[in-house]
Amino acid sequence: MNFLETIFLFFALQAFIFSILFFLKKKGNRVANVLLGIYILLFSYNIIYNVLYWSKLLNSYQYIHLNYTNRIPWVLYGPILYLYIRQLIYKNKFRVIDLLHFIPLLYVLINYSPYYLLSIQEKVDVHYNNRIGHYMYFYTPHFIKIIIALMLFYCGQLFFSFNHIIKSFNNSRWLSWLSYSFFGYVISFSSYFILVYFNLLEAGSDYFIGFSMIFFTGLLSYFGFLQPQVFDGLSMNKVIPFKKYRKTGLNKDQSLLLKSRLIHLMKNDQPHLDPELRLAYLAKQFNISRHHMSQVINEHFDLSFFDFINKYRVEEAKKMIIKDGHLNMTEILYSSGFNNRVSFYKAFKKFTQTTPSEYKLQMQKKETSY
Repeated sequence: MNFLETIFLFFALQAFIFSILFFLKKKGNRVANVLLGIYILLFSYNIIYNVLYWSKLLNSYQYIHLNYTNRIPWVLYGPILYLYIRQLIYKNKFRVIDLLHFIPLLYVLINYSPYYLLSIQEKVDVHYNNRIGHYMYFYTPHFIKIIIALMLFYCGQLFFSFNHIIKSFNNSRWLSWLSYSFFGYVISFSSYFILVYFNLLEAGSDYFIGFSMIFFTGLLSYFGFLQPQVFDGLSMNKVIPFKKYRKTGLNKDQSLLLKSRLIHLMKNDQPHLDPELRLAYLAKQFNISRHHMSQVINEHFDLSFFDFINKYRVEEAKKMIIKDGHLNMTEILYSSGFNNRVSFYKAFKKFTQTTPSEYKLQMQKKETSY
């Protein structure tokens, strides 16, 4: 085992410890903690498996029982990450239909069970005679392609199902980084097998897949040891030490004062009702630069300028939907400060996870129930 492989084992052990901590963690979303613990544990095991493979120990008598078990994390990464992010955002219970996510796992367990159940000596014989295909119920020559397709499917699920919601979620940057680390792993995983297929890389030279995994575990270590609050829902903008505006000259007291004045201005003057409102206008009200105005909004509200303004506009629209039932949606969108239907519906969906029409029906049902 060389020095690099020892480094990989260090990260695997670190990930294993973190997975146990998440299994035992009671603070925060308990189900999400368990799912994240499983996800981390899968990475830990996959790294260990790769090290055994690289060091030629995998097919020894001591470890040969682990052979082909790396298929299990391959088919579980996507489903577990998908369910983890969904649980954090929606906090919904598991449904029977969620079992469909584990069909690939069931397939792997059934398909490889004849081999898994062999004795050590039998597995050694299978390895040296290259007869694994005889100990599978369904020999699939394109299995790796199916795995890659499955991983890409979940990449698509994460992007299309959660991308717009993650951006408005309090812990958006952590979830984004978590998703991107998975995308990076999938890219490195796919690239390795594509390069091997075209004889551009020797089989076994897949260290860069390992690097994508230790990047994730390294990132996890940073937050686990130094900034554990991120796992309890605290925005990463409030815990990352290398802040964007560290050297802008606006100190903490000034920033807090400007935050208070901005809230007062938004509440009393309602500048968000002006569809032509720009950052420069707000900056001018406080006699500060646009850059400092942007800093205050980003730091204290964890939003961009346009999202900050649109959030107020959405709140205004919600009030009108409830109180002014005679107004149609077009009248409401213009009265609340939006200047087109597309931006209105997009912002409303982003901050309420529902459409204006659906929101109106929900409010009407609540009034009826009372």
